[in-house]
Amino acid sequence: MDLTTLGLIGLLTIVALSLWASLKDRIALLKESLLSGLLLAAADLFVELLGTAIGKWEYVESVFFLEGRVPVELVPIFFSLGMVMAFVYNWISESEWSVSLNLSLNIVILLGISIYAFRTFNNQPVTLVLISVPLGMWGLMQIDEQHTRSMSIMFAAFVGVADYVIEVMIINSGDYGYPAGFRAETPLTYSMVILAIFGFIEWRRKRID
Repeated sequence: MDLTTLGLIGLLTIVALSLWASLKDRIALLKESLLSGLLLAAADLFVELLGTAIGKWEYVESVFFLEGRVPVELVPIFFSLGMVMAFVYNWISESEWSVSLNLSLNIVILLGISIYAFRTFNNQPVTLVLISVPLGMWGLMQIDEQHTRSMSIMFAAFVGVADYVIEVMIINSGDYGYPAGFRAETPLTYSMVILAIFGFIEWRRKRID
Protein backbone atom coordinates (compact mmCIF):
# COMPACT_ATOMS: atom_id res chain seq x y z
CA MET A 1 0.00 0.00 0.00
CA ASP A 2 1.58 3.28 -1.12
CA LEU A 3 1.31 6.75 0.41
CA THR A 4 -1.24 7.92 -2.16
CA THR A 5 -3.62 5.10 -1.25
CA LEU A 6 -3.21 5.81 2.46
CA GLY A 7 -3.91 9.48 1.86
CA LEU A 8 -7.10 8.74 -0.07
CA ILE A 9 -8.29 6.30 2.60
CA GLY A 10 -7.64 8.95 5.24
CA LEU A 11 -9.55 11.63 3.33
CA LEU A 12 -12.52 9.32 2.75
CA THR A 13 -12.53 8.43 6.45
CA ILE A 14 -12.62 12.02 7.64
CA VAL A 15 -15.32 12.90 5.10
CA ALA A 16 -17.47 10.11 6.56
CA LEU A 17 -16.73 11.19 10.14
CA SER A 18 -17.41 14.85 9.34
CA LEU A 19 -20.73 13.93 7.75
CA TRP A 20 -21.69 11.87 10.81
CA ALA A 21 -20.74 14.72 13.17
CA SER A 22 -22.78 17.21 11.13
CA LEU A 23 -25.85 14.96 11.05
CA LYS A 24 -25.57 14.36 14.81
CA ASP A 25 -25.08 18.08 15.46
CA ARG A 26 -21.66 17.42 17.02
CA ILE A 27 -20.18 20.66 15.73
CA ALA A 28 -17.90 21.11 18.75
CA LEU A 29 -16.43 17.65 18.17
CA LEU A 30 -15.96 18.44 14.48
CA LYS A 31 -14.10 21.67 15.27
CA GLU A 32 -11.98 19.84 17.85
CA SER A 33 -11.08 17.15 15.33
CA LEU A 34 -10.17 19.73 12.68
CA LEU A 35 -7.84 21.46 15.15
CA SER A 36 -6.29 18.12 16.10
CA GLY A 37 -5.75 17.30 12.45
CA LEU A 38 -4.16 20.66 11.69
CA LEU A 39 -1.81 20.40 14.67
CA LEU A 40 -0.67 16.86 13.83
CA ALA A 41 -0.23 17.63 10.13
CA ALA A 42 1.79 20.77 10.90
CA ALA A 43 3.94 18.98 13.50
CA ASP A 44 4.65 16.07 11.15
CA LEU A 45 5.48 18.38 8.24
CA PHE A 46 7.98 20.25 10.41
CA VAL A 47 9.62 17.00 11.55
CA GLU A 48 9.67 15.60 8.01
CA LEU A 49 11.26 18.73 6.55
CA LEU A 50 13.85 18.84 9.31
CA GLY A 51 14.61 15.12 9.26
CA THR A 52 15.03 14.89 5.50
CA ALA A 53 17.09 18.10 5.44
CA ILE A 54 19.71 16.67 7.82
CA GLY A 55 19.67 13.26 6.16
CA LYS A 56 17.97 11.19 8.84
CA TRP A 57 15.70 9.54 6.25
CA GLU A 58 14.57 9.98 2.67
CA TYR A 59 11.59 9.25 0.44
CA VAL A 60 11.90 7.92 -3.09
CA GLU A 61 8.35 7.98 -4.47
CA SER A 62 5.56 10.56 -4.42
CA VAL A 63 3.16 12.32 -6.76
CA PHE A 64 4.81 15.56 -5.61
CA PHE A 65 7.65 16.38 -3.21
CA LEU A 66 7.41 19.39 -0.91
CA GLU A 67 10.73 21.22 -0.92
CA GLY A 68 11.89 18.43 -3.22
CA ARG A 69 12.10 15.79 -0.46
CA VAL A 70 8.84 15.35 1.53
CA PRO A 71 5.87 13.53 -0.09
CA VAL A 72 2.79 15.74 -0.24
CA GLU A 73 0.68 12.66 0.61
CA LEU A 74 1.92 12.85 4.22
CA VAL A 75 -0.12 16.01 4.83
CA PRO A 76 -3.58 14.44 4.28
CA ILE A 77 -2.43 11.22 5.99
CA PHE A 78 -1.50 12.94 9.25
CA PHE A 79 -4.34 15.46 9.00
CA SER A 80 -6.86 12.63 8.78
CA LEU A 81 -5.04 10.72 11.52
CA GLY A 82 -5.32 13.72 13.85
CA MET A 83 -9.04 14.04 13.13
CA VAL A 84 -9.62 10.32 13.69
CA MET A 85 -7.73 10.54 17.01
CA ALA A 86 -10.14 13.23 18.20
CA PHE A 87 -13.16 11.06 17.33
CA VAL A 88 -11.57 8.01 18.99
CA TYR A 89 -10.81 9.98 22.16
CA ASN A 90 -14.37 11.27 22.23
CA TRP A 91 -15.66 7.70 21.92
CA ILE A 92 -13.33 6.54 24.71
CA SER A 93 -14.40 9.35 27.05
CA GLU A 94 -18.10 8.65 26.45
CA SER A 95 -17.83 4.86 26.45
CA GLU A 96 -19.33 2.88 29.32
CA TRP A 97 -16.78 0.11 28.91
CA SER A 98 -14.47 -0.29 31.89
CA VAL A 99 -10.95 -1.67 31.62
CA SER A 100 -8.59 -2.02 34.57
CA LEU A 101 -5.64 0.37 34.38
CA ASN A 102 -3.28 -2.31 35.67
CA LEU A 103 -4.58 -4.75 33.06
CA SER A 104 -3.99 -2.20 30.29
CA LEU A 105 -0.43 -1.51 31.45
CA ASN A 106 0.33 -5.21 31.90
CA ILE A 107 -0.83 -5.88 28.34
CA VAL A 108 1.46 -3.12 27.03
CA ILE A 109 4.38 -4.49 29.09
CA LEU A 110 3.83 -8.04 27.82
CA LEU A 111 3.54 -6.74 24.27
CA GLY A 112 6.84 -4.89 24.61
CA ILE A 113 8.56 -7.96 26.06
CA SER A 114 7.16 -10.16 23.28
CA ILE A 115 8.34 -7.83 20.49
CA TYR A 116 11.75 -7.45 22.15
CA ALA A 117 12.15 -11.23 22.49
CA PHE A 118 10.98 -11.86 18.93
CA ARG A 119 13.34 -9.35 17.35
CA THR A 120 16.24 -10.46 19.54
CA PHE A 121 15.64 -14.12 18.62
CA ASN A 122 15.62 -13.17 14.91
CA ASN A 123 18.77 -11.03 15.24
CA GLN A 124 16.90 -7.85 14.38
CA PRO A 125 17.77 -4.43 15.88
CA VAL A 126 15.73 -3.59 18.95
CA THR A 127 16.02 -1.39 22.05
CA LEU A 128 15.07 -1.90 25.67
CA VAL A 129 12.68 1.07 25.54
CA LEU A 130 10.06 -1.40 24.32
CA ILE A 131 10.10 -2.78 27.86
CA SER A 132 11.38 0.11 29.98
CA VAL A 133 8.84 2.72 28.83
CA PRO A 134 5.76 0.57 29.65
CA LEU A 135 7.38 -0.34 32.98
CA GLY A 136 8.03 3.33 33.70
CA MET A 137 4.41 4.16 32.88
CA TRP A 138 3.26 1.39 35.22
CA GLY A 139 5.53 2.68 37.97
CA LEU A 140 4.33 6.25 37.61
CA MET A 141 0.68 5.19 37.81
CA GLN A 142 1.33 3.44 41.14
CA ILE A 143 2.26 6.75 42.78
CA ASP A 144 -0.92 8.52 43.86
CA GLU A 145 0.49 11.53 45.71
CA GLN A 146 1.15 14.35 43.24
CA HIS A 147 4.22 15.75 45.04
CA THR A 148 5.88 12.33 45.16
CA ARG A 149 5.03 11.70 41.51
CA SER A 150 6.46 15.07 40.41
CA MET A 151 9.66 14.57 42.41
CA SER A 152 10.01 11.04 41.03
CA ILE A 153 9.81 12.36 37.47
CA MET A 154 12.40 15.03 38.23
CA PHE A 155 14.77 12.51 39.79
CA ALA A 156 14.32 10.10 36.87
CA ALA A 157 15.08 12.92 34.44
CA PHE A 158 18.19 13.82 36.45
CA VAL A 159 19.37 10.21 36.30
CA GLY A 160 18.85 10.15 32.53
CA VAL A 161 20.83 13.34 31.98
CA ALA A 162 23.56 12.21 34.38
CA ASP A 163 23.84 8.85 32.60
CA TYR A 164 24.13 10.58 29.24
CA VAL A 165 26.93 12.88 30.41
CA ILE A 166 28.84 10.13 32.25
CA GLU A 167 28.56 7.61 29.41
CA VAL A 168 29.70 10.14 26.81
CA MET A 169 32.73 10.96 28.97
CA ILE A 170 33.62 7.29 29.49
CA ILE A 171 33.10 6.38 25.81
CA ASN A 172 35.27 9.31 24.73
CA SER A 173 38.00 8.08 27.09
CA GLY A 174 37.97 4.74 25.28
CA ASP A 175 37.07 2.57 28.28
CA TYR A 176 34.09 0.98 26.51
CA GLY A 177 31.65 1.48 23.69
CA TYR A 178 28.49 0.25 22.00
CA PRO A 179 28.70 -1.83 18.79
CA ALA A 180 25.88 0.21 17.22
CA GLY A 181 27.01 3.46 18.83
CA PHE A 182 25.70 5.22 21.92
CA ARG A 183 22.00 6.02 21.51
CA ALA A 184 19.69 8.38 23.41
CA GLU A 185 17.46 5.40 24.25
CA THR A 186 20.02 4.26 26.84
CA PRO A 187 19.59 7.15 29.33
CA LEU A 188 15.83 7.09 28.64
CA THR A 189 15.80 3.42 29.62
CA TYR A 190 17.53 4.22 32.91
CA SER A 191 15.01 6.98 33.63
CA MET A 192 12.11 4.62 32.99
CA VAL A 193 13.68 1.94 35.18
CA ILE A 194 13.90 4.47 38.02
CA LEU A 195 10.16 5.17 37.72
CA ALA A 196 9.46 1.43 37.58
CA ILE A 197 11.43 0.84 40.79
CA PHE A 198 9.73 3.73 42.57
CA GLY A 199 6.39 2.36 41.44
CA PHE A 200 7.23 -1.10 42.74
CA ILE A 201 8.14 0.39 46.12
CA GLU A 202 4.80 2.24 46.24
CA TRP A 203 2.90 -0.87 45.07
CA ARG A 204 4.54 -2.96 47.81
CA ARG A 205 3.77 -0.37 50.49
CA LYS A 206 0.10 -0.41 49.50
CA ARG A 207 0.01 -4.19 49.77
CA ILE A 208 1.62 -4.10 53.22
CA ASP A 209 -0.79 -1.40 54.44
